[in-house]
Amino acid sequence: MIDYKAVNVEVINFSAIGIDEVYQNLKVLYTTPEGTVPFDREFGINTDFIDEPIPIAQGRLIVEYTDKTRRFEPRATVDEVFFHTDVNTGKLVPRVVIRIDIEAE
Repeated sequence: MIDYKAVNVEVINFSAIGIDEVYQNLKVLYTTPEGTVPFDREFGINTDFIDEPIPIAQGRLIVEYTDKTRRFEPRATVDEVFFHTDVNTGKLVPRVVIRIDIEAE
């Protein structure tokens, strides 16, 4: 389960460049539910997995992070996704490991 109340997105730095810009873009991408951005309903992470068993949710999240990163922030590549899980509460906390190539576009 994604606890959106626990996610804090800092003030957006509109003059961010380089690695800081990539990290900021990914934070926004990963914390935006798909379908909530007007005129770009595919932006964000699909949350249809929320009531699925943890192993299925993990697999779907890995695919989402990988595909959406490739599509919306081509300067980053997902290397690995780790999960902290609490099977008693069903809480699933992802940690995305990325590689950045500033020259890619």
